[in-house]
Amino acid sequence: MIGFILFTAIYFVYCTLFFCLVQKPFFGLYNRKSNPGEISIRDIADVYTHGIASDFIIASYLTALPLIITAVHTMLPVFNTAIALTIYNVLAALIIGLISVSDTILYKFWNYKLDSSVFAYLRSLKGAFASVSGLYVAGGFSVVFLCSVIFFTGAEILSIKCSRLIDTNGWMEWWGYLIVVILFAAAVGILFATIRGLKIRPNNPSVVYYSKIPFYNHWALNPAYNLIYSLGTKDDFKDKFRFFDTKECESILSPLFPVTGTPTKKLLRTTRPNILLIVWESLGAEFVHSLGGKPDVAVNVDRIANEGVMFTRCTASSFRTDRGLVALLSGLPGQPTTSVIRYTRKLPNLPALPRRLKAEGYMTTAIHGGELTIMHKSDYYLASGHDRLVSQKDIPSSAPTCKWGVHDGYMFDFVYDDIIKKTESGERWFTTFQTLSSHEPFNVPYDRLPDDEVGNSFAYTDHCFGEFIDKLKKTPAWDDTLIVCIADHGFNASHHPQSRSRYAHIPILLVGGALAYKGRIDTIMCQTDLAATLLGQMNMPHNDFPFSRDVLADTYTEPSSFHTYINGFMYSDQRGHTIVDNVSDEAIENPDPDRERKGRAILQKLYEYISNL
Repeated sequence: MIGFILFTAIYFVYCTLFFCLVQKPFFGLYNRKSNPGEISIRDIADVYTHGIASDFIIASYLTALPLIITAVHTMLPVFNTAIALTIYNVLAALIIGLISVSDTILYKFWNYKLDSSVFAYLRSLKGAFASVSGLYVAGGFSVVFLCSVIFFTGAEILSIKCSRLIDTNGWMEWWGYLIVVILFAAAVGILFATIRGLKIRPNNPSVVYYSKIPFYNHWALNPAYNLIYSLGTKDDFKDKFRFFDTKECESILSPLFPVTGTPTKKLLRTTRPNILLIVWESLGAEFVHSLGGKPDVAVNVDRIANEGVMFTRCTASSFRTDRGLVALLSGLPGQPTTSVIRYTRKLPNLPALPRRLKAEGYMTTAIHGGELTIMHKSDYYLASGHDRLVSQKDIPSSAPTCKWGVHDGYMFDFVYDDIIKKTESGERWFTTFQTLSSHEPFNVPYDRLPDDEVGNSFAYTDHCFGEFIDKLKKTPAWDDTLIVCIADHGFNASHHPQSRSRYAHIPILLVGGALAYKGRIDTIMCQTDLAATLLGQMNMPHNDFPFSRDVLADTYTEPSSFHTYINGFMYSDQRGHTIVDNVSDEAIENPDPDRERKGRAILQKLYEYISNL
């Protein structure tokens, strides 16, 4: 009665072996010239060790129906499992063969994995095959057939050979049925856990991403998994939020987003400083006393602000980290109905501050004490130009951890050591460091504010930040370093039911030996403006960042900010702010026709821009 479990396990192993012994070698050999360098044995080993997770996921999908067929047959032996499994094996073989070969062949043209966008091409078969010869198409279908035959042959032999495990000797006693049900439920649970993953967030294709070279990540990723996942990420950009004709939309936006200009203030004493960008989890202005927040939380931020530059009227672009990272590094406003970070093939086409600095000779690194596979962060960090990624898996297991990863205290020490090593090497560097301790459940190894669990977690990161700054000041690295401290978004909006304006208010703090200016800058701005403003201070153009503005430039004449939340937006200017609900298409706070018009124009341009990436 347990034979169906043994058969299911063997079938799972066979599917995994097919991907390891057929699909991956085929992809790697056919597309080897897509790799910029030589492929070593170590590279191949890394592809397999990182890619096996996605192979397990698809093997779980493929095993699910055989599990159901054999379990039902075990309890109700009234049909022929051989026929049922043969039909299934034929269909599975054709699908896997078609996906594997299509992904392999198309990669040479697309340079990204097969996803749901392929179906747009299939709407016109003539157009789909217009770029290749009939012989090429015939060859491709021949390889699909061969690949399908290989999968089917192995699966069918396995099904026949294991038939004795599946067959039963007729009807069972009641306890036999109970055992089968329990085993079936356990098997389903294992398959589901394999597909979803055991971490806080469900698996996504970035679970296999590990290399700064996209080819290796694409080689590792199972094409069927990428296709299945992409089917659930509907492209929500094209023809979304169409309010104006193109000319009118451009006329509204042109004065709001100048792409040239000369800074009226020089904040830096060098145009090529080393840069540390600290992305502080949820640091809303409500925790910073000098910005009207609580008096006893971010005491080091207030102290250090007296030694640097504080931008006091910055608005977060959106409400989630996935949007915040793209806003900071690519200057792209957050989207209210989706997140561009999920569309991995669009990411390399976004402008990116690290990539820009990398072209200037900077070493680029992204550091985070948690999992970078969550919300496609590894995908984006690599696509935006970070050469090296450091995450929880790279940190000793003895490091103090919380639910989300390694605590900020340890990670600030790691960043400090990394800065010292880079500075000693004489290289210019740009590092993105994303914190995590000030996130629910707010359990931190610190108790300065024992009666305020939330505030205490921010006070802990603030304490670590203060110690880090004080320690770095004593080193030669300080002299040429610019530290930019900014939030990914404000603190949980559910704590601010009255208005999103309070939630969206975040600080930007600049400090370091590379600064030549100290003081407060009270200009209204948005999180997306960081990239252009930094580039302006470095005497570098920012015209490829269409939504990022140099807020210190003489052309920044209409200060404003734009914030999005789930299917809504807030537009702010010097007269106030207006919040609009996109579902009802009405202002729900401080109606103002001019602000509503500008906000809608930004939405229209944003979605049009992303659609064309």
